Amino acid sequence: MQVLFEGIYSKFTGSTGAGSLHALLSGRLHLGEAPQGSAYPYGVYHLISDVPEYIFDTTTVIEHNLIQFNLYDNDSSATDINAAFTALATLYDHASITVTGYSSVIMEREFSNLSRGETLWDYFVQYRLIIQKN
Repeated sequence: MQVLFEGIYSKFTGSTGAGSLHALLSGRLHLGEAPQGSAYPYGVYHLISDVPEYIFDTTTVIEHNLIQFNLYDNDSSATDINAAFTALATLYDHASITVTGYSSVIMEREFSNLSRGETLWDYFVQYRLIIQKN
């Protein structure tokens, strides 16, 4: 589902200006996992599931994708990680994503959770992205 990943990343790189997710993460949003030794803060996104739904026949296909974002920061304060979450929500809540060969129906946030480990903040955010095959 490379075109889906490209659409999500393109939306990220198109967010500009102070306070944008791209600016707050210094352009560091990775598919799957971040490179070893990545500077904080950064984000990672994954496809959790992709379930097709056939409407009346096999020519009309709607796909329900669960996308997980994880935002990571090692600052002792939660200020930066919360700013990144706000920027993520602003960018992707109810967003239209350009996915080649598909029409974007909607992207809705379903779940989020902020947790702190010994030295690291992790903001887990899950979205449902519904797209229809053209």
